[in-house]
Amino acid sequence: MDQDASNVKITPESFEHVEKGDMQSAEHISGPSLSFMQNVWIRFKSNKAAMISAVIIIVMVVIAFGSSFWINNSSLVKSAPQYANLPAKWKGFDWLNGLNGKIKQNGVWTDAYSSVPAGKYFVAGTDYLGRSLAQRIIYGTKISLIVAVVAAFFDLAIGVTYGIISGWKGGMTDNIMQRIIEIISSVPTLVIVVLMLVVLKPGITSIILALAISSWTTMARQIRAETLSLKNEEYVLAARSLGESTFKIATKHLIPNLSSIIIIQTMYTIPGAIFFEAFLSFIGIGISAPETSLGVLLNEGQKNFQFLPYQMWYPAAALCVLMIAFNLLGDGLRDAFDPKGQR
Repeated sequence: MDQDASNVKITPESFEHVEKGDMQSAEHISGPSLSFMQNVWIRFKSNKAAMISAVIIIVMVVIAFGSSFWINNSSLVKSAPQYANLPAKWKGFDWLNGLNGKIKQNGVWTDAYSSVPAGKYFVAGTDYLGRSLAQRIIYGTKISLIVAVVAAFFDLAIGVTYGIISGWKGGMTDNIMQRIIEIISSVPTLVIVVLMLVVLKPGITSIILALAISSWTTMARQIRAETLSLKNEEYVLAARSLGESTFKIATKHLIPNLSSIIIIQTMYTIPGAIFFEAFLSFIGIGISAPETSLGVLLNEGQKNFQFLPYQMWYPAAALCVLMIAFNLLGDGLRDAFDPKGQR
């Protein structure tokens, strides 16, 4: 030890006096205590893409399901040949080709609304039968959202229940239930739809049945894997030792801890179901004319794409916005619930 340091004498004057209030303020922890869901909300709000996507989805849901009050279903299928193949026309956009009711023919922009009564215009144009594309796109979006809700319902009702039972029981029960999932997953969903068509006519019913048979398997596998881990946690073992029923343990302990996986997987299931319906309708084995969906509109629009591209671009844009919004929302929820997974 240094000789000079050993000769230093410590006296009361060597210490700095600190008031009691200063000590308490130094030990005070700044910032409120936040719950898990409050932290999730803060992280989610910081993700601008996810917030914008959530707003877009809410707006599309309100417009699609609110359209029942102002869109007459008969106008969706009733033809009006005098308005056939009109381009989009927006009031006040006479300066912008593509939104001023003009169409390019032989290199010259001509007014397609010259023979249409004054004040009559269509914001997204019309199809080959003179039906409003805007109304049909809104109705098609409604069908896509209905399919999405159905897929989410089966994920929650079948996938979550099946996964919890499989993971909780374990042993032979788990082995049998997982083999059933493997059998269902090995059959392509498209094949299931084709088999449905043998009994049912093309339409939303066959799509819903196909989703009911096969859409929940991914959710069930993820819930089962997490349940296998959670059932060995101390709080679950304590509940079991106190004689709690399996149902109460599942509702009070398992499902709350599985909520993040359930929400995230549901957000990824929805765009897949929307694309599935659009694809089936596009190739003619889903919803068919005179009924409409985004897939039907894409099918009809691609026939005139070379001359009237707007008939395909607008429903394609609606489908892309809907799917991208759900995917970005799913990414935002994943990062919010699992901040350690952020890159």
